[in-house]
Amino acid sequence: MENIVKIIDVHQVTHDVKCFRLEKPAGYEYLPGHATDLSINKPGLEAETRPFTFTALISEPYLEFTIKRYPDHHGITDRLHQLKAGDELIIRDSWGAIEYKGPGYFIAGGAGVTPFIAILRSLYRKNETTGNTLFFSNKTAEDIIYKE
Repeated sequence: MENIVKIIDVHQVTHDVKCFRLEKPAGYEYLPGHATDLSINKPGLEAETRPFTFTALISEPYLEFTIKRYPDHHGITDRLHQLKAGDELIIRDSWGAIEYKGPGYFIAGGAGVTPFIAILRSLYRKNETTGNTLFFSNKTAEDIIYKE
């Protein structure tokens, strides 16, 4: 199923990563760690889908994606980073194999941390972070997503 949603807010996270907050369709559900296929609701771009991971919790009144821009690819992430509040995206049903299965280790590099953001936010909110460790690497300190 496709849903057309408006961008509510866009803010810079790092020099090449932005956070996009979107309207949440009624009844839309996903699990922390899951993703959806997303496209830009503009002529010629509607069918150009790419997978992105939800970074907000399902309890939030909005959907959120934290997306790194790859300007040298001249692709969807570059076009996404040109959008602003009021622009529209198309989201599909959620899917994914990454789910929290109990205490352990999370290993990620760069933007590969996004599936774990919602999982770790969920654990933090439930005061259940004990026994979980995130190993996260980046090229530089300026590249660290949500460093604080």
